[in-house]
Amino acid sequence: MKNSKIKLFSQGLLFVGALSMTACTGWFDNVPPYEATDDMLDGDNVKIGAFFPQLQRNVISTHNNQFQLSENLIGDIYSGYLAIPTNFNSNKNNATYFFQDNWLNSPYEKVYTQAIGAYMEIKKNTEGDENSHIYQWAQILKIASMHRFTDMWGPIPYLAVGSGAMTTPYDSQEAVYMKFFEELDKAVEVLSKFVANNPGSKPMAEYDLVYGGDYAKWIKFANSLHLRLAMRLAYVKPDVAQQEAEKAVTAQGGLITSNDDNAGVKSVGANEVINQLWTMWASYQDIRMGASFLSVLDGYDDPRLSKMFSPGKVKEQEGYFALRTGINLDSNKDSRLGYSCPNIQSNTPIVWMNAAEVAFLKAEGALRGWNMGMDAEEAYKQGITLSFAEWGAGSPDTYMTDSEKTAANYVDPLTSSNNINAVSHITIAWNEGDSKDKNLERIITQKWIAMFPNGQEAWTEYRRTGYPQLFPVKINNSAGTIDTDIQIRRMPFAKSEYTLNPDGIQKAVELLGGPDNGGTRLWWDVENKSVN
Repeated sequence: MKNSKIKLFSQGLLFVGALSMTACTGWFDNVPPYEATDDMLDGDNVKIGAFFPQLQRNVISTHNNQFQLSENLIGDIYSGYLAIPTNFNSNKNNATYFFQDNWLNSPYEKVYTQAIGAYMEIKKNTEGDENSHIYQWAQILKIASMHRFTDMWGPIPYLAVGSGAMTTPYDSQEAVYMKFFEELDKAVEVLSKFVANNPGSKPMAEYDLVYGGDYAKWIKFANSLHLRLAMRLAYVKPDVAQQEAEKAVTAQGGLITSNDDNAGVKSVGANEVINQLWTMWASYQDIRMGASFLSVLDGYDDPRLSKMFSPGKVKEQEGYFALRTGINLDSNKDSRLGYSCPNIQSNTPIVWMNAAEVAFLKAEGALRGWNMGMDAEEAYKQGITLSFAEWGAGSPDTYMTDSEKTAANYVDPLTSSNNINAVSHITIAWNEGDSKDKNLERIITQKWIAMFPNGQEAWTEYRRTGYPQLFPVKINNSAGTIDTDIQIRRMPFAKSEYTLNPDGIQKAVELLGGPDNGGTRLWWDVENKSVN
């Protein structure tokens, strides 16, 4: 897909040329909705299949520079997982809450529009047939990508995308989320009927970088994604959150419960996928371990530390060393390259969602009194067990009974002025006698560890719940728009939209309900948070 086919214009996204919605003929015509013809099952489906890898590659971008600007310098550092050793723009960058225009534009103009562009081609070639299994697979992928963007910005163009209109307006985050639930329900219904009527068939296997064309696993992912999105509403619309969460847990096809079903892209045939987090630490050398993450893992004596990161060497001392985000960095980047690097290689699968996260979602739901099929303690321990297994960290039995260890104080081996006492004091072992809020902190802290390195989702859950407690930045260049203690709540809209789309961006800011800066809370990010 060439970028020239996607442009920004007037009051929203304008898709032209090959992306216009026109009728097509071919093997989608006159086919019973849940059946597959021999051509569909045996053919290469190249007409439409080629767009699926592009869509999958833009859930978490597999392009080096786009990954850096849409993931690594946003969620990865705001989640506390990682930190930058590089003093980009003389320390005026995302890490210190100073937003450069070109850094803001890239996630919107490239990652967002590339994903939507691929989706629109699939919709065109399936004629938007809601009973088409191929179209519904694309719907799941669209949601997997777009929920990350609405959780970054707030309002996004969504409801009318692909409708055939020349312009696409912004929609409120609430409207987008309600549409997500509706679309996931339909996708699960259609794919379930296809699986029932075509057992064992995998017509799109060649183009599936995640599950090799296994729709049964895509159903599990769709239900698990539904549960994730439902939990996002736990504070702002608790009744809807419970309804949608319970629906997801009991939905046909089930949830992701095994690491064998974890969702994420990997190389398939000629479709090579490079995990760009490897590029960030090994080639660019622009990322290292984050202080908040080391504080918790080191304090817990967590065996996953050695699986997730490699030891470093600073001042001839070897060990695990981390950087704080938002500190004053001099130009001597080489002095900081001895800090610990992620154990992520070029061929490491890029995980979107794992079984441990699903277990912790159920743990939180059960803590809130929702019907999750198990109690909170059981789901909590299940999540830890799944995470230990995923990382090959041995048995978690002793770890899960530890009621003493807490996060460690942070010590910077190079600059003592960056040292800071631990801000997280939650222990590991489940304690039914603790308050619900304290047990929620326990759940989210373990969930945060288990989701590494999915920084975007970890940052989102930090904003939603306030957990785990993270170290604040030392340098705040936001001119007062972001509270240092509350930390950053969202990314400002692409600056190019103010030039190319002035009417649309004005509407977007109105829907946001606050100024277009990093301190404005998103719709689901409510100020008063407690578990009833």
